[in-house]
Amino acid sequence: MLFDPKPKERREDLFDRDDELNRLKAGLNYPVILLLGIRRSGKSSLVKVLMNEMKDVIWIYLDLRKYEGYTYITYKYLLSEFERALNTWPKFLRELLRGIRGVVISGSGFEVRLSWGRDRVELADLFDRLSSIGEREGRRVVIVFDESQELRKLKGFNILYPLAYAYDNLRLSFIFTGSQIGMVYRFLRLKDPNSPLFGRAMFEVRVNPFTREQSIEFLKTGFREVGISVNDGVLESVYDELGGIPGWLTYYGFNYLQFNNHEEAIKRTLEYAVQLVRQEFENFLRGREEARERYYAIMGLCKSGCRWSDVKRILEAREGYRVDDKKITELLQNLVDASFLIKEGDIYRPSDPLITKAF
Repeated sequence: MLFDPKPKERREDLFDRDDELNRLKAGLNYPVILLLGIRRSGKSSLVKVLMNEMKDVIWIYLDLRKYEGYTYITYKYLLSEFERALNTWPKFLRELLRGIRGVVISGSGFEVRLSWGRDRVELADLFDRLSSIGEREGRRVVIVFDESQELRKLKGFNILYPLAYAYDNLRLSFIFTGSQIGMVYRFLRLKDPNSPLFGRAMFEVRVNPFTREQSIEFLKTGFREVGISVNDGVLESVYDELGGIPGWLTYYGFNYLQFNNHEEAIKRTLEYAVQLVRQEFENFLRGREEARERYYAIMGLCKSGCRWSDVKRILEAREGYRVDDKKITELLQNLVDASFLIKEGDIYRPSDPLITKAF
């Protein structure tokens, strides 16, 4: 059902994403696939549908969204995600992990435990074994890092080295999804000559918001599924209020089905959106507390679009002294990289129309 707020798992529950899904599937011929799009554009649904359709693939799915509010994560946290994913495997596959240093398989083979202590499992060793399992079974092994920008918070461990090793030597594919698009690039350091992944080719799939026409057709189709007819004027007004982010349109439809009332559905969607965007912005500010007021000032200024010079002028007027040009650029770039703002020409504006209502 289109108006189910949970991530979709069947192709028939996706709307007008066949091109993106087919590109994602084609990307599995590459070692690394980047699946990028702003928040609530449907990336997780694409991955879950692909996983459901390609049952011949051995999947390892790591959901990193829970770490959005963390200022840092450790190797222990990363291994716990691998451990959880590996324990979803059938018993006969889990048994094939025996013999790796730091990997403990219960006597009955029902549970995999990964050590992070003195005898910790090394990720390169785990990748080696996963590649061997894939070759033995004649199946592709794909590791998904959902919301991979959270990996930039890893402390005490550089995951880029085992990733580069796997890229160059193993038969594994990695899917990195990301809502904070610039932060994904920062994490991978693809343009940094000192990065282990420098110069590696990656297959990129972009997931864009729906156009006006797509949004209205999405709503029509969703209502048609449940036998409800809504006039085009109402659907046009939904797009005018919410824009083309599939997540917001889905939440509107979900609320409409609950209350059978357009105004109530819009009201509840806007309230939820504002609350969620504010929480996401608070998560972004963790570790940036010293610039908190500046970031809020910039977001308030840029609600309707702003230029670099506007930001410099307003910050200096508020603070009463000169703000370094590099600092202005850094503040704006951080907001762009976190996908709160986008830059079009020399204009900065919110990436999602509902972001404007949160500031």
